[in-house]
Amino acid sequence: MPEKYDQDARPDEKLLKLFMLLLFNDKEFSLTYLAETINCSKQTVARLLRRIDENYPCHLLERKSNRQKFYHLQRPSMSFKTAIDPAGLRQLALCRDLVKGLLPKEDWELVNMSLQQAKTNLPRADYSSYQDANVGTRLTRGHINYQTKQKQLAELEKCILNRKSCMLSYQKDLNGEIKNYAYAPQMLITFHDSLYVSGWIVSEAGPVRILKERPAKFSVHRITEVTAQNRSTEELPVKDLEENADFGFLRDEPFKTKIWFSKEVMTYISDRIWSDDQKITPQEDGGIILEMTALSRSELISFVLSFDFKARLLEPSDLAAEIKERLLKTLEKY
Repeated sequence: MPEKYDQDARPDEKLLKLFMLLLFNDKEFSLTYLAETINCSKQTVARLLRRIDENYPCHLLERKSNRQKFYHLQRPSMSFKTAIDPAGLRQLALCRDLVKGLLPKEDWELVNMSLQQAKTNLPRADYSSYQDANVGTRLTRGHINYQTKQKQLAELEKCILNRKSCMLSYQKDLNGEIKNYAYAPQMLITFHDSLYVSGWIVSEAGPVRILKERPAKFSVHRITEVTAQNRSTEELPVKDLEENADFGFLRDEPFKTKIWFSKEVMTYISDRIWSDDQKITPQEDGGIILEMTALSRSELISFVLSFDFKARLLEPSDLAAEIKERLLKTLEKY
């Protein structure tokens, strides 16, 4: 007996995935494509197709071309009263494409399947003209694999939606100590192609009390375990991260900064909003000076150094001295 293509998937899971793929896409698929998508043999797909044709109120159409078989599920006529906007659906499809690789595979497939299901609710006049083509993608260097963090993400999402606290285990460094926190998660955040969770570190027992002055952020991929608690966080203040209009993701005390940029990077800097109070002043050498409020000293240092000799921190002076010290230490390595 040949080895199964997918040892983990149950027959009913394969049948459901195949049926939904055919039902929510008004087009035909080759047997080869279906086998690759369902992740099983052609013989298994053929057997599942027979079950669909025999047991569901849909007519399965089969066509042969160049020794290849093609299948199309003729859907039953339905009258939908729900109004779906084709333009809005296309924007959701773009969002789906841009988060591919950031979400765990199963979560992304759920998003994709939900979009396919929503497509069937389009008004009949719009259905034939709607195109679900991939018009966007996500490129990154050194991406993080969140496939192993699906359980942690699901628990965090459940706690956020239900306003409950949790016990969170976190390993900051690869070989570092795992620390445990009583935590009230409030929001998942994407930043520099990484997922973070923001919330309050709270008391471990009894009514939930905030222990830290500022919300704490954890990298999702460094979270080893999340256990939901039946403790309400309804009374805790909700920090609106979108209100943070200054430069910096990790918060220190706000401070004013002034940075010179050369003409080679002035367009890149000028095209973006780094802080709501930013001021850009052209310089006689062809460059610009950016003035803004920053929240994180470490992030500002990394930001300036990322431009190499094309940027120079002018203020604050103590931070400029720290950058100079780092550069001298780097030079010693060479």
